[in-house]
Amino acid sequence: MLFKVRKDNQALFPVLLTYFLDNFGLAIIYPIFTPLLIKSEHAFFATPAPLLERTLFLGFLIAAFPFAQFFGAPVIGQFSDRVGRKRAFYITIFGTGLGYAFTALSIMHFSLAGLFISRFATGLFAGNLTLCLATIAHMSPDDTSRTQNFSLINALGGMSFIIALALGGILSDRNLSAYFNPSFPFWLIAILSYINLGCLHLFFHEPYKGPKHPGFNPFKGVHHLLQGIRSKELRTIYVVNFLFLLSWIASMQFLPSLLLENYQFSSGQITSALMGVSLVWSLANFFINRRLALSYFPGVILLTSLALLSLFFFISVLSTGASFFLFFFIIASCFASFCWTNGIATISLKAPLAIQGSILGINQSITSVAAMLSPIIGGFLAGFGKHSIYVFGSIVCLIAFILLKHSKAYEHHSHVE
Repeated sequence: MLFKVRKDNQALFPVLLTYFLDNFGLAIIYPIFTPLLIKSEHAFFATPAPLLERTLFLGFLIAAFPFAQFFGAPVIGQFSDRVGRKRAFYITIFGTGLGYAFTALSIMHFSLAGLFISRFATGLFAGNLTLCLATIAHMSPDDTSRTQNFSLINALGGMSFIIALALGGILSDRNLSAYFNPSFPFWLIAILSYINLGCLHLFFHEPYKGPKHPGFNPFKGVHHLLQGIRSKELRTIYVVNFLFLLSWIASMQFLPSLLLENYQFSSGQITSALMGVSLVWSLANFFINRRLALSYFPGVILLTSLALLSLFFFISVLSTGASFFLFFFIIASCFASFCWTNGIATISLKAPLAIQGSILGINQSITSVAAMLSPIIGGFLAGFGKHSIYVFGSIVCLIAFILLKHSKAYEHHSHVE
């Protein structure tokens, strides 16, 4: 078994499927929502709308998912710390299944309001990404295996992105089959969500049952939030993770437009490039980061990866052709994958197991804020030149490196008290 866990490996399957489907549902919108809202033949607008209006709606629609995650992740994390992971999984998987079904219905009925509501609801329940990470933390027998397991689940996230990009374009194309249409992929994810719910019931064994007498304390979540913020080390790593995510998400979101406008890539070439980046992301975690975890604390890997990510962002800016740019950007994606995995692992290892859901929930909210701000910042920077976003990414990662190095939060210390 690739994952190293304390108990029955069967319990991992629904956790991994949940993580896969959440990432799949996030990525599959890119090949589907853009043509739905941008192409004039789709009737989501009552009257012909200018391109600016359509792109604004598209941006807000994409932002609805992480905006909802910002509110849902810490609440779900705190709830799971109090009553256990299994109950929280039941509620969130059921909710995401309904959200995907509602998205499919909204597409079928050309309801723009329905799309917004469904994406918000799905994002709200998709805060269970935090549950997956907290469960992996509880099931890992030691600190090294926890980092290795985070590497594997991050690799799974990268593979789900690749599959979503491929299947999203295929399953929504009416020209390929009479059964295919833009709503079909969302019906498929909804069905898989409820299959996952059955797997959860059959195979998942609660790794953490919460306190013996949880009671009801409306200020418990605030207490955990303050506990994380009061810790100088956790606070520093939260900021470092935010800066990394802000630079990386903006870089990825505007990669297609850069390849299209400056290197005249076709839609197929852009999809292939995105899949290549995702593949490197997965393979780097699967083969390299797991080995690094045997010898180094994740904070040390995070520090080194931030410096190298900043360097390769800058080198990509100096590239004169598409091939060289993509080559260096793909190398950068390798170090970006290390930053994501080891940022999460460092936070997890510096917090007690009893509040993993709350602490990781805070980090998921930070991720959501970065996902909301990055398209705004990227859109602004794009007006200053074709590589301005990558200059920004290089500078921000360098700032994160200096902050982490100066604070020494990357070093291995005991859990926060």
